[in-house]
Amino acid sequence: MDTASLVIGIFCAVIGFIPCLQVVVIVPALVGLILGIISFNRNKQEDKPTGMALAGIILNALPLLVVTALAAFVGFSADTYTINDMTIK
Repeated sequence: MDTASLVIGIFCAVIGFIPCLQVVVIVPALVGLILGIISFNRNKQEDKPTGMALAGIILNALPLLVVTALAAFVGFSADTYTINDMTIK
């Protein structure tokens, strides 16, 4: 599972920084993040190396943070006008 998390993380890290494709990254990054956390905990309990799982967690968390920051920026900076406010009086 750590390999799957790492592969998904690499895909999400590459696609997540392309502005028009950031929305596509949300679901795979969440799946990769969950796989990475499960694999990290399982490897830690079995005293196996946890490097690939940790790299997958980091690579899946970065695009999620970027998408969240972008959504917050757009949400806070958007002007909320109604149709009545936009009509010429």
